[in-house]
Amino acid sequence: MRKVYNIYFSPTGTSEKAAKQIVKAFGCEPVTIDLCEEIHEEIHMEADSVCVFSVPCYGGRIPKAAAERLAHIHGENTPAVTAVTFGNRAYEDALLELADLVKMQGFRVIAGGAMVTEHNIMHVFGQGRPDNSDNEEILKFSQEILKKLNQNDFSMPHLPGNRPYKEWHGSNMAILVDEECCMGCGICALKCPVNAISPDGLQRNEALCINCMRCISICPQNVRRLPEALVNGLIERLRPACESRKNNEFYL
Repeated sequence: MRKVYNIYFSPTGTSEKAAKQIVKAFGCEPVTIDLCEEIHEEIHMEADSVCVFSVPCYGGRIPKAAAERLAHIHGENTPAVTAVTFGNRAYEDALLELADLVKMQGFRVIAGGAMVTEHNIMHVFGQGRPDNSDNEEILKFSQEILKKLNQNDFSMPHLPGNRPYKEWHGSNMAILVDEECCMGCGICALKCPVNAISPDGLQRNEALCINCMRCISICPQNVRRLPEALVNGLIERLRPACESRKNNEFYL
């Protein structure tokens, strides 16, 4: 293979972490494309390369911003691995949706994986994942992908999910800012994947915000947070679905 591309949308770093575990088995330095940054031109991948696409699952779907940026990346029957991460609940139609989109862009999906990571809002669910056991499973999955490539097997596995995909019911959660402690560094605004935050970090465009939680996770002063009562309510409501340890699922 000519190159390995690691292409991910990872606002809080969990999908990036899983993606790096996948590409590690290929034994070469990957070319990284961060979909949290805007893409201003069309990108074309060589037929003899391999692309790993990784995104988080939001409410059973892939993030709209990730889908829009993936539409600028084109393959030439290029082999691809699709991966979604989910916060110990379920990934529903996200893996199938990602694979469908990648196929539309000219890639051959040869493997797919759904990996458990810590929930980006309710951190008590999936806390500490991926852990050592998860990383071992991901490494084994990656080795099987490499074996499949070496055998010139480009068949697409059956991936779970439904078409049409489930309707996405997003909610715009309030993000509180301690204005007295905020230093106005602007890192949250600079790193927001959808440019939903004013340069001083104090205002948020609710129509643009996707509640990815990046601004909270990267704030150097920890002055951004969700309302505690809201998070506690979500934890109690979703505890039956999220409390037990979920398994990673891999498809070859």
